[in-house]
Amino acid sequence: MDEARDRIVAHIDHDPDAEARIRRATEVRKALGIFGRDGQDPPGFWRFAPVHAQAMFEYCHGIVWGGPLLGLKERVVVVLSALAALQAEDEVEWHVRAALNLGWTREEIVEMLTHLSPYIGIPRANLAFKAALRAFEKAGCAIEAAPGPEDAEAEAAGDRMLSQVDLHPGIKERIRRALAVRQKIGIYGTGGQADDGLYRISRAHNHSILESCFGMVWNTPLLGMKARELLVIAASTANQCDNELEWHVRSALKAGLTREEIVESIAQCSPYIGLSKTNQGLRAARRAFQALDAQGA
Repeated sequence: MDEARDRIVAHIDHDPDAEARIRRATEVRKALGIFGRDGQDPPGFWRFAPVHAQAMFEYCHGIVWGGPLLGLKERVVVVLSALAALQAEDEVEWHVRAALNLGWTREEIVEMLTHLSPYIGIPRANLAFKAALRAFEKAGCAIEAAPGPEDAEAEAAGDRMLSQVDLHPGIKERIRRALAVRQKIGIYGTGGQADDGLYRISRAHNHSILESCFGMVWNTPLLGMKARELLVIAASTANQCDNELEWHVRSALKAGLTREEIVESIAQCSPYIGLSKTNQGLRAARRAFQALDAQGA
């Protein structure tokens, strides 16, 4: 092979430590706590697809999960987001259990999936919540709410969701909180985003962005800004939303993530969404870095 014609050759380890890679994979899988005896489904596909099993063990857990910058708690946030975006319900269920094993609380995981809703859509978020409920039950921390009078009223009205919503929301306060969050993110306003006419098309969509996304979802009490940005970066990478990804690379930097950590979070998606989508995500991140460098930021 003419190595000069293959640009990836200069950026790989030509003498990898195979034993260290396998050791890292074993350690990661133990930390996730969802593998081994009683930890997963009975032996199946890996019996007749050994190459896939090797790739899962070595590439996914030995290389990608074994990166030097992000901790396992941060990595599982990225993976949950990517899997929810892809509607991979079984995998969401397994990784909710892994998130519990890594120290995330049930309430924090619910908040993660809530945060994803504007970015992956309500139906996909619904599926992720159902998978999470199954995971909580298997982990012995099922969500059980005693029925109250509002439940009976909602049932009589024919809409069970009525018992779980605020029927007298403070919309103005919600908008105020939304604007405060957007100011904190720091990529909106004059000179902060592209003006392509999007926001002149639909007031309803604008209110969804402000009220639902930033006024409610970004204002839930448990998650920090770094975790929120990791969720959005992973969802945007999985969905190939390159423009959104570029903007959230910038806001992730403002939230305290480094360029190297952002790159590692996109690479963390690779085994779950595929190489091509990950390539697109890394290209979007590179464009964001180049734009910031051109601005002297």
